[in-house]
Amino acid sequence: MHYQDLTIIGERINPGFASSKALFDNSDIDGICKLATEQVQKGAKHLNINIGARAMTDSEFMKEIILRVQDTVNVPLSFDFPNMEVQELCLKIYDHQKACGQKPVINSISELRWEMTELLKIRPCRVLLMASERSENGEKIANKTADEVLETARRMVKKLTGSHGLSNDDIFIDVSVGPVAVDMEGLTRMAIQAIRKIGSCPDMKGVHMSVGLSNISIMVPPKALDGSPLKVLLESAFLTNTVPHGLDTIIGTAGRNYQFLDSDNFVLQGFNEAMQLDDVESIMRIQQLYKEA
Repeated sequence: MHYQDLTIIGERINPGFASSKALFDNSDIDGICKLATEQVQKGAKHLNINIGARAMTDSEFMKEIILRVQDTVNVPLSFDFPNMEVQELCLKIYDHQKACGQKPVINSISELRWEMTELLKIRPCRVLLMASERSENGEKIANKTADEVLETARRMVKKLTGSHGLSNDDIFIDVSVGPVAVDMEGLTRMAIQAIRKIGSCPDMKGVHMSVGLSNISIMVPPKALDGSPLKVLLESAFLTNTVPHGLDTIIGTAGRNYQFLDSDNFVLQGFNEAMQLDDVESIMRIQQLYKEA
């Protein structure tokens, strides 16, 4: 079974991918537009735009990418820069009419970057909130429990809907995930638990939840021991555990074969067992999916 209602924010316009970096290095805007088209054709409902450090030094290049991409596809854009000046440039260039009237997404705001809410004065936007960290007396504190993620998310949502006039539908909560292959702190388990808590919280009804899904499968080989595609199945195992509880959006690769996995699936069983373990034992259980004992 596939996920018909899962919103994919296409992630590929990002120098973190070697093929995309080559496009940026060569200032190949035609290639970037082709990449945008391919992602939309494969089902992306938004496109994430991140040109890396060049965004800080080459505003004309940034401007040209936005203009050309919006001339090429008609989906809303998500601007992925933790910088006020870059975001301001992006939002002022963005043409909502070319996105069928849809708002852009500011990716991302956290309690440590709350001044970025001033960007909402430029134009109506949706926002992606990072709930994996919180501010205590101006200090960055990493959230370590699902309850801490929930409370951080609730504070930010309350401020945005109360003081900034956003609706819950304008808000994406990103609980953050990293490579499950090296997760000794139980952060993947925390993310799953946080999604379930947010999804059942009455105050958060209508809020969207998102993760950077491809982060989960970094550092594992393409194939599991049984020959199945390990990377996409690990990502699907996370979706199987979270979509029924409210995860409805991913920053991911359009066209990947994301699936709802049966309980007897080899990778899902290993993933679920790893989520019950701590420290190195969790990592070793993931390794058993692709390494002989």
